[in-house]
Amino acid sequence: MPDPDHPTITDIVVSPHFDDGALSVASVLRRGRSVLLVTVCGGPPTEDGDDEWDRLCGFESGPAAAVGRAAEDRAAAALAGNRVTHLPVPDAPYRTDFPSAAVVAALAPLFRPDVRVWAPLGIGSHPDHVGTRDAVLAAAAGTGRAVTFYADCPYAFGSGWDAADGDRPATDRWEPHLTALAHLVDATSPRVTRLDDSTMRLKIAMLRCHASQLAGLSVDHPHFMAWEGPLRQEVFWPVSALIPGLEPTLGSSA
Repeated sequence: MPDPDHPTITDIVVSPHFDDGALSVASVLRRGRSVLLVTVCGGPPTEDGDDEWDRLCGFESGPAAAVGRAAEDRAAAALAGNRVTHLPVPDAPYRTDFPSAAVVAALAPLFRPDVRVWAPLGIGSHPDHVGTRDAVLAAAAGTGRAVTFYADCPYAFGSGWDAADGDRPATDRWEPHLTALAHLVDATSPRVTRLDDSTMRLKIAMLRCHASQLAGLSVDHPHFMAWEGPLRQEVFWPVSALIPGLEPTLGSSA
């Protein structure tokens, strides 16, 4: 595991899955060696088996998917110069509950007082995304550490960045997550970042490293890799400080 006390690490991006950082936070990953990219669901299943998504992406089994995707992530991170670490949590199809306590215990030592932490908002309501967000909140509770939530892509732009929330599929709506975190973020003032050309080139190159996932993502989002497509935008909600004793707000299991 990369040394979390390395003095050059200024940002920790916590990604539920191997490709979520590249999809949603390329504007941060472009900072290179100062970024530690932590993938929470970065471990193989304890038993053999497969999942429909992994089959669509060309893998014969869950263990093969975990090994292949970890290699893709290391290749993508190398393009940006990021440090990486993968927690030994299997993807949701290969387990029952999200192991909140174990993830909190793994994250807490990484969260130095002087680093910025980037966490998924939970858009898409995927249990791995919501569980990751809640674990970050619990690990950072009472520290006063700077945390910024990011819009989970592709769920966030699936109906268009500017779609009315009621027009989005129920699982992709932003409002439930912003409401749950209303005591921490200003839902009316997201920070919208439009990527410059150099960052967009890096983002596309990193996502091409995650080649297995492009087949699956392109089914529902056939043009998402377009140069002037939805990947050009990233959306964030900063939190200046977490209140002492904050507990996770949406149900991930201990």
